[in-house]
Amino acid sequence: MAAIRNYVTTARQLLARGEARAVDDNLGAIARLTDRIGLVTAELRGFARKGSGTIGPVVLAEVVEGARLILKERLSAVAFAVPDIPPDLIVVAGRVRLEQVLVNLLQNAIEALAGRPDPRIAIELDVRDTMVSLIVVDNGPGVDPAVAGRMFTPFVTSRPNGLGLGLVIAQDIMTDLGGALRLLPSTSGARFEATLRRVP
Repeated sequence: MAAIRNYVTTARQLLARGEARAVDDNLGAIARLTDRIGLVTAELRGFARKGSGTIGPVVLAEVVEGARLILKERLSAVAFAVPDIPPDLIVVAGRVRLEQVLVNLLQNAIEALAGRPDPRIAIELDVRDTMVSLIVVDNGPGVDPAVAGRMFTPFVTSRPNGLGLGLVIAQDIMTDLGGALRLLPSTSGARFEATLRRVP
């Protein structure tokens, strides 16, 4: 909803300048976001009914693009690098839930970079025969060693305003999808790896 609000504000400014093509682009982004809201709502109804939702083949590139769309405004404040993801790279997941995990990891990275003079975030891709990993990397201060071993414990956080639930929920989602989420060793910044089963 915050992303839609930002698109509307920008569209009004563009409209005042007579930039019709840019306004149309923003309206297209708003339409795609409302589609995402519809999918999230449907997923939540599924959780209420049966707790787990649908798991099946998902196009990984579409998940990454969905997360970028949701966080477009916030990501514009950092240097953001994404690899070329083959359109036929398919993983076993629930699209909305996997997108939720990626959005959480990216939001954590953005918040960790607050005040940095050269904020950078990258998504790295590791493709193997049966598994695929998405790795979110930032050049922030890294994870406090005092909490690194407990990052996936409820209410444990290294951020002053954090609740300590985002990573716990994200890990639960990844486990439900038959994958895994872990903090990787890093000499600088933070590296979180989400691993999923690959569809041949």
